[in-house]
Amino acid sequence: MKLRAHPLFEKDVKKLDKKDKEKLSGALRKIKENPTRYKSVKGIPNCFRLRIGNLRVVYMAKEAEIWILIVEKRKQVYKEMKKRLR
Repeated sequence: MKLRAHPLFEKDVKKLDKKDKEKLSGALRKIKENPTRYKSVKGIPNCFRLRIGNLRVVYMAKEAEIWILIVEKRKQVYKEMKKRLR
């Protein structure tokens, strides 16, 4: 599967500290191996979430592509995710 990212995802990553960036890198590898193994986001088909400590990675798995939408603290992630899905 091919990983793609929302244009604002790079901005999200820049806000992370070095330790969280390393965890994110490992999480992205796991997502690429088996994208549907993680919890789905209720009410949004093909949308999944992965917890990394206090952070959440939200992504969509469609056919041969995985779209990484956002990585953010739980408090803000779902509100921002809805904006990015519009």
